[in-house]
Parts: sequence; C-alpha cells; structure tokens
Amino acid sequence: MSDETGSTGDGTETVPVGVLTDEELAILAGDTGLVVTPFIAGFDEAEREVALRTAYRGLVARGIVDPPTPQARIDAIGEPTVALQVRQDVLSIVTLRSAATAVVAIARTSVVHQDFWYAHVVQEVALLEEVGADGMHRFALAQADDLPGLVVAAALHPECGDGSGEPIALDPGQTEPPIEVAERLGGALLRSDVVVRWAGDDHAPLLGLFTGPAGAWVVEAREGTGAPLAAAPSTRDALESRIRGDVAHVVARSRSAAR
Repeated sequence: MSDETGSTGDGTETVPVGVLTDEELAILAGDTGLVVTPFIAGFDEAEREVALRTAYRGLVARGIVDPPTPQARIDAIGEPTVALQVRQDVLSIVTLRSAATAVVAIARTSVVHQDFWYAHVVQEVALLEEVGADGMHRFALAQADDLPGLVVAAALHPECGDGSGEPIALDPGQTEPPIEVAERLGGALLRSDVVVRWAGDDHAPLLGLFTGPAGAWVVEAREGTGAPLAAAPSTRDALESRIRGDVAHVVARSRSAAR
C-alpha cells in the first residue's frame, strides 16, 4: 500500500499540503460529493450540529478561518450562510478540489485496514486526498503527468504477483472476494475498487482489483449492463500497463476539457 501522500517510491514526488477533518471540510466545502466522510457519516442531525460547531471553533482557533465581521453579518441577513474568510493555503485546497474535471477514486480494504484514496485532476496538477476511517483527510499535490504511477502504487499490493488459472464467476450481489482468490492471497489480500468519475457521469465503470504476492485478479462492472461478473487473473505487468494507460487518458481528457 502507498504511503500517506501516495508516493510510488520510484522518484515521483508529492508535496503534503495539509490535513482536515470530515467536520472541517463540511464547513469549508459543504457537500463533499464523491469523497466519503466516515467519521460523521453516522451522526444524526443533533450530533452533526454539535460536531460542526466544535469544528468551526477549532478552525478559528487554528487561524484557518476568521470570524465574520459585523458588516459581513449585516450583509448576510436573509441569506442561508455567511461567507467565511479562509486562510489562503487551505482555500487553495478547497478550490482545487471543487475545480477538478475528473476524480480517480480508490476504496482500499485489507485484512486489518480500510481507507480511501482520491486524485482530483485539475489540468497540470493532481490534488491527492487520502481518507482514513478516523475521518482525517490528508492532502498532497502532484504533477498530473505522475498520476499513472501514483494510481498504480495506491491500487496494487506492493508485492503484487501474477495471477493464473481460469476466470472465476461471481454472483451479482457478491461483495466478498471469491473463495479461490481469498485462499490464494490469504492475509496479504488487498482489495481496491477503482472508479473514474467525470462531472455528470453517475454510471462510471468499476474496476475491482484483488492483489497480493500470490497473484492479481480483476473484476470489471458497469451498472445497468447486466453482463455476468467474473474475476479474471492478470499478470502484474498487464495490470500496471492497463492502469497507467487508463489514467494517462484521464489526464489528457481533463486537459482537453479545460481548454
């Protein structure tokens, strides 16, 4: 699994730019859309209100947000919210995040760990966001051209081997790895569900990866097709090549859309 900034370990550099919580992002960015908020997701309305008030006080105490001026409060009378004055470095994170033309999202599950990894693509830049079960969002910046390698590092087990054998049929509602795959990979199993989301596309294809030292298996699914599902074995080289090619296409299309 990658380190907290998603570095591939092959010379690709990422630059950490901050850590924010679920609650802080709810205040600074509103609805997080595709990005999960695992800490506050189960809160009822009253619990959420308390969490947001506490987070706001923390943002003010840390100098990330300045309280609204009396004039701003007057100007906001009748409006649902008051505009916040946000510190520039944090404002840059929120702005890049909302400006992305594409998002590469990966849900990662191992025997002992679950987290979520996102790359928000904005022309020449990728804003990386790693979200833990504790609701901490760790942000880093990378060059968009480095994104294919970063996605490979984030999605594949670092010691991923070559899969072999015949494809394994899956039930449509099956959420666990196929028994044959789980037995082969054992405690080293890393499951990564990869999706690329474009604005307005609610039916993006899902690439499910099961990887470990004993091999790699791939499941492809697109909602509404009714196509049978199967976990197909793959070599590491073939899987890396495919991911790099798909992500390079995302970067190129994102640049084209921004022109």
